[in-house]
Amino acid sequence: STKVLAVSTAEILYQISSGARAFEAGNLGITNIFYGGSNLPANSGLYIASNGGAKFWDTVTDNFQMYFRCSTVGQLIIQEYAGN
Repeated sequence: STKVLAVSTAEILYQISSGARAFEAGNLGITNIFYGGSNLPANSGLYIASNGGAKFWDTVTDNFQMYFRCSTVGQLIIQEYAGN
């Protein structure tokens, strides 16, 4: 399935859909989007680069979750994949 996730200066929690085992987050915007656990900095740490950057997570569980945040506003295109 495909989702659009709006990201801003406030943390946004993403949780994978039940039955999905992998997902990809693509950043088509002009600002880097940071990801990780709660209390995530808005401008440092691990990030998905602007203008086409993407990250892929596989072999995750039904309750997998993480936070996203950026210094202004942005959007992630989330692709979730089902598996065994």
